[in-house]
Amino acid sequence: MLFLSIDFGTSAVKISIVDDEGGILCSAKEDYHYIILPGEKSELAPDDLMTAFFAATARLDPALRERVEYLCYDTFSPSPVFLDTEGELVYPNIITHMDRRSRRQSDDIEEIIGKDTYMNIAGIYPFAGGCSAMTFLWFLQNEPEVYNRTYRIGHLTTFIHKKLTGLFMVDFVNASMIGLYETTTQRGWSQEIIHALGLKEDYFGEVFLPGTPGGTLLPEIATRMGIRSGIPVAIGTNDVAAAQMGAKNMSAGKIMNTAGSSEMVSILTDVPKVNPHYYLRNAALPGLWQIYATTAGGFAVDWFYHQFCRELAPKVYFGDYIANALEAHGKDNVVTFDPFLTGDRQSLEKKTAAWNGLTLAATREEMLAAMLRSMQGVLSTTIAEAGEVVALDHVIKISGGMVTDTYLDLKRRCIPGFTFEVVDECPTLGNVELVKYYQRQEEFLIDDG
Repeated sequence: MLFLSIDFGTSAVKISIVDDEGGILCSAKEDYHYIILPGEKSELAPDDLMTAFFAATARLDPALRERVEYLCYDTFSPSPVFLDTEGELVYPNIITHMDRRSRRQSDDIEEIIGKDTYMNIAGIYPFAGGCSAMTFLWFLQNEPEVYNRTYRIGHLTTFIHKKLTGLFMVDFVNASMIGLYETTTQRGWSQEIIHALGLKEDYFGEVFLPGTPGGTLLPEIATRMGIRSGIPVAIGTNDVAAAQMGAKNMSAGKIMNTAGSSEMVSILTDVPKVNPHYYLRNAALPGLWQIYATTAGGFAVDWFYHQFCRELAPKVYFGDYIANALEAHGKDNVVTFDPFLTGDRQSLEKKTAAWNGLTLAATREEMLAAMLRSMQGVLSTTIAEAGEVVALDHVIKISGGMVTDTYLDLKRRCIPGFTFEVVDECPTLGNVELVKYYQRQEEFLIDDG
């Protein structure tokens, strides 16, 4: 069987055809760009997303496309969407994970339900950008007309699945990332939170397990993709949850570090202990949760290039220049950096980035190295806090475009006591692994019965 696996990442869509053994037969990638607006708003135009999707698909081997028998996908999130009955966006764009418009609503939660009460139910402090419920509250207070035309609220997975199959859904992982789910018990939508925020349960619908069958591919989409219509489409999920599956991390204590446009660490746990310093979210498999934190990652590296190093060829900057900066200054502590170029998704405070310790002797290489070191501090702190909850595996699986030998050396210095194992194409392979996992469960139940 051939699978078409789609990874809607934070800065690009990557589409691959994968065989039963996990071999990637061909791939294509297409970038898209966020719309940055006043008021700390970050959005993605759906036309840009779908144009990139079809363009990438068109570059896959046509002969292999015709043999695809199953479609599966993941997306970045949080990524709030408001959909009408046809699945079209009521608010014209997808809200991205970098959006911070709901800071005041995060404060409002104290009076509405209490921040600790909220966290103990939803598994997450009401962080602006890290918790979609706060974004929904912002729209309710500032653009209520959006709700008058809304049939279903979800994340990007909900939008994509409707486009592919004509069906509405939200998956188990994204439900917890929305911030209206009883994440700590995994029992379903929280009526207490939904009613407290003035929302309606009808907006949300049934929650499905990712990787399970979720309808079939619509003929009009199949024609544009150059693949057969009517093939099964798996319920999609969040990219980090998929990456855990792709790394074969399926038990408590396993650690995944995704080092791409955003950099994330996810630790699997079977103990749903909440903490205001990290996210607690559902993992792809019931009975497991993710202790989760994120930082700017590749977005910061790209920003530094455009601000300070534009005279360098991109291949030089992203290759030798970064490597040499880390080699020379990876251990320095003279210049430090507050790693909040995209804010702090683990804090209710409005934080911004800053270099400290600059003198006339400071170089841009020192500044770059300080920025990269600081991002590891966010991840190291989260790993240490997770170690108080669950016994940790001392191997960190790592994947993503930022992974180089020099970057790994930096990580080993900043996160001591762990070894790093590089794994490739984790979200892509994780989508397939999820499908195969639930196929095995179904076979087991049939055989057992």
